[in-house]
Amino acid sequence: MKLLRIAMLVVFVFAGMLSASANPSGGVPKNYTFPSGMSPVETIKYFHREITDGEFGLAYDVLTEDNKNFFQSYGDFKNGYGTTLISRPGSFNVIEQTETTARVAYVVNARDWMDDTHIVEQTFACDTVLKKVDGAWLLDSGTGELTERRELDPYQSAAAVLKSYHECITYGEMRAAWNMLGSSYKASFGDFPEFCSGFKTTVSSVANNIVPVVGSAGELSLEYTLTAKDTTEETDVLQVFAGLAQMEAVPGQGWRIMSAENKLVERYFPPKQ
Repeated sequence: MKLLRIAMLVVFVFAGMLSASANPSGGVPKNYTFPSGMSPVETIKYFHREITDGEFGLAYDVLTEDNKNFFQSYGDFKNGYGTTLISRPGSFNVIEQTETTARVAYVVNARDWMDDTHIVEQTFACDTVLKKVDGAWLLDSGTGELTERRELDPYQSAAAVLKSYHECITYGEMRAAWNMLGSSYKASFGDFPEFCSGFKTTVSSVANNIVPVVGSAGELSLEYTLTAKDTTEETDVLQVFAGLAQMEAVPGQGWRIMSAENKLVERYFPPKQ
């Protein structure tokens, strides 16, 4: 999506893909699809999470009718985020809140595709108004100001995809993580439900110290350190891996993770929290 253009028009700088249950002629059915009882901040987080996870119809459902009309149509709304990799909100400040209206300031960090090998990272300062409709907080209007913009080179962009993949696993955006894999790597997991089940105990997955080993304009090998925390009813486990990922720029899709090997370096069993 063209985040700069969108953010200057409206408070939301969001990121995704239409759910299979969505109505192709206008987003999701009118009956609300989102969890009940969300606070204004939770609603904003939900919106960004569904955009990042490729569930545009679900994100569209948390807009007021006035805000939907601002986008002209569901198709325009969806197309506005076609190049988005991730959209991550944070630093929330509830400026004011009544029984029917809330105003929240927050920051959005977003990554968008410029082309198949280049990503742009942007930060926006947002100020959003939400209204309570039928007992639920919906995004109604707002502003977004671009505060930082950085264009990444091909290596940096490939590293950003690898980093984003693990961020999405941490945030439970499993469809987004799945879509960052190449087709052969997907097949190694079986199918999408099996992929998700492999991370059902994962609390966090963080890739850092990412460096290129060898590569060309459209293929790269990246070394990295992976720190993963898993928790079960019995114990917490913190593991550190030395990783090696093979990346390829797929035409029309951008950098994809074609394979990854993670060698266990250290394992800890911190006290159960």
